Amino acid sequence: MSIVNMQRVAVIGLDTEKEKLMNQLMDFGAVELTDQSEKLSEEIWAQTASVDEDREKVISLEAKANRAEQALEVIDRYGDIKHPLFRTRRAVKKSQMDKLIEGEEKNEKNVDYILGLNDRIHSINEKINKLIQDEAFLSPWVNYDLPLETEGTETTAVFTGVLPVGTDTEKLNARLEEEIERVLFKVVGSDKDLIYTAALTPKERQEDVLAILKQFGFSQTAFKGYTQTVGENLKRIAGEKDVLEKQKEETAAEIAAAAGMKDGIEEYSDILTIMLDKEKIRTKLLKTRKTFFIEGWVPEKCVPKASAILEENGCYYTFRDPLEDEEVPVLLHNSSAVVPFEAVTEMYSLPDYRGFDPTSIFALFYAVFFGMMLSDAGYGILMAVGCFIVLKKFNLEGMTYKMIKLFFYCGISTIIWGALFGGWFGDIVAVFSRTFLGKEVVLQPIWFNPLDDPMKLLILSLALGIVHIFIGMGIKAYMQIKEGKWLDAVCDEGFWYITILGLIAWLGGGTVSTALPKVGMYMSIIGAAGLLLTGGRHNKGFGKITGGLSNIYSITSYMSDILSYARLLALGLATGVIAQVVNTMGTLFGGGFGGLIALVLIFILGHALNLAINALGAFIHSSRLQYVEFFGKFYLDGGEPFDPFRRKTKYIKLED
Repeated sequence: MSIVNMQRVAVIGLDTEKEKLMNQLMDFGAVELTDQSEKLSEEIWAQTASVDEDREKVISLEAKANRAEQALEVIDRYGDIKHPLFRTRRAVKKSQMDKLIEGEEKNEKNVDYILGLNDRIHSINEKINKLIQDEAFLSPWVNYDLPLETEGTETTAVFTGVLPVGTDTEKLNARLEEEIERVLFKVVGSDKDLIYTAALTPKERQEDVLAILKQFGFSQTAFKGYTQTVGENLKRIAGEKDVLEKQKEETAAEIAAAAGMKDGIEEYSDILTIMLDKEKIRTKLLKTRKTFFIEGWVPEKCVPKASAILEENGCYYTFRDPLEDEEVPVLLHNSSAVVPFEAVTEMYSLPDYRGFDPTSIFALFYAVFFGMMLSDAGYGILMAVGCFIVLKKFNLEGMTYKMIKLFFYCGISTIIWGALFGGWFGDIVAVFSRTFLGKEVVLQPIWFNPLDDPMKLLILSLALGIVHIFIGMGIKAYMQIKEGKWLDAVCDEGFWYITILGLIAWLGGGTVSTALPKVGMYMSIIGAAGLLLTGGRHNKGFGKITGGLSNIYSITSYMSDILSYARLLALGLATGVIAQVVNTMGTLFGGGFGGLIALVLIFILGHALNLAINALGAFIHSSRLQYVEFFGKFYLDGGEPFDPFRRKTKYIKLED
């Protein structure tokens, strides 16, 4: 239940043992290697060592890996493959890896085959697009019946071109007939932008005709490369498109038929990824002619195993504790019950290595807050059962596993709080029995109904908030004491405990005992005096006074933090009210079979929407209470995750 202690390891070994050692470290999967290239800026290192890398091999492996991924995308696009709701990796034993590697050549050919078919589809698409462009170009000229290669005769010239929409073509035609003898002008088509025209004129007057046409905005259109009429070309294009579309379908069917290659290509892709990682990691090593040097981080509990591996490979090595100014990667270690709540911590930011991991502490609060805000046992059952089925059916990993397990716990919490508050899909039992059975049956809450007694829920929310904040302050005090800052723990946290508890007893203790308000008053005075006198202890001169006053003023921040927990009341009431409104809407159509159908439909749609919206709200606001009110009291963030050198695979999960 803490941040794992790390050890810094430095290793020198013989180059002849490097490949074996790197394979063993990758299998071990518990050593994060750090980049050593900065050492080359020092003269002594620059003279004796260099970065160990094979850039050409990296580029080659990257190209192969990219091609494998492209082939998988092509299979997914054209193959009739059903994708599960959650992607999971296939379990493969490490002892089977040699067989997978042996199939590398076959899978590489399969990749080439799939990508070859994809290239064929691309080529067909390019041809189809060209035909579509030709079709779009020729369609407006469909009424032009001269062969497109015709440019005139011995004595005549033909012009084809376009005019802007709105051009007065009658005026243009009249002008041509007036100034040019034996000219024929014709509009053959139009669209929203252009008017498509043709003109036949004597050759000796073609320049004059063209000059008049240009005065009206004429732009000449050429049909280079085309023969026959527009109609014949459009018919040819339609036929060629049909042939190409059929070829495309046949090629897509070939890809779909090759979907059985997918598993092998996935394995091939993961093998390439492993090989690529092994090559890339070499850039973090330094080498001489006969030796190599690496440094990295190892979890303290893994040091004996790491030592055994290094001994086996005849390496010289040292382990040491992190230095005060070193950036140390962070690895969290929590019990299996708490691990799902690490998702909340990771979404915010990992704690600094020298900070504190609060996951095991806030986990219960998170589930409680979520349950109070959703607060309907029916919704909790749906959430818990749904998550349970997903966890059993799918072998989830990583963040997906954590989130589903988190919502499973939150669903259980929602069931408990819903039963305590009497929420079972709102008041559906009472509404149904009253409308269809003629007798109202009410499921009474085990504790109380927040809609009838919201003040009790408000007090409970604020009380939980105070406990939550006090625990955060306690963690801060613990961290200060651990650093040897006893005085800071007493002055910064201890006096605030006394002040806040005193104010609570002073203002509300009379309901418990008549003596509490007086005790609370004295506690408040003592705590406030302590804050005032010690708040500026680190300042100089007049700053000692202003620091104390500023410290006292922070009471407004604490009050604001405590009042933030009123959102537990607000969201809890919102869920219950909306659920009851949905149920009431379902009874507007009365009893009978028709009313029952209406109630069922409105019930399903309304409660599904209410569950989605308020579950999202509960998730967001439960997280906010951790991040702002709780973490704000002590949390040191900015930790970088521990990223060991290991076999990182996307499709297969190596066992053993």
